[in-house]
Amino acid sequence: MGAARRQHHAQQNAMRAANEEANRMAEMMRQQQEAERQRLEMMRQQMEAQTKAMLEASKAPTTVKSTIGAETGSVRTAASRRKSTVAMGSGAASLRIPLNIGGGSSGGLSI
Repeated sequence: MGAARRQHHAQQNAMRAANEEANRMAEMMRQQQEAERQRLEMMRQQMEAQTKAMLEASKAPTTVKSTIGAETGSVRTAASRRKSTVAMGSGAASLRIPLNIGGGSSGGLSI
């Protein structure tokens, strides 16, 4: 009976050791999965930031400080709305025929 008892204890100890090893392996796998999840989350955030930066860079400038010239493709300073309106008015004013009737400078015929 002593040999059967020793064999039984040896089997129980082997089962306990196998169970402990399985638990260690399961914990190691869980830690690896968590580390991989964190790595993927960090990569996702980096990709989102990179995509956002690329979208911002691809947008046309919204400032009136500079625009791209159509003729040369170079950057030129844009005229303000008031300056462009005045320039259009001066072009139309050059087509006025003055009437010398002694009045103010506002008199004249537009063509």
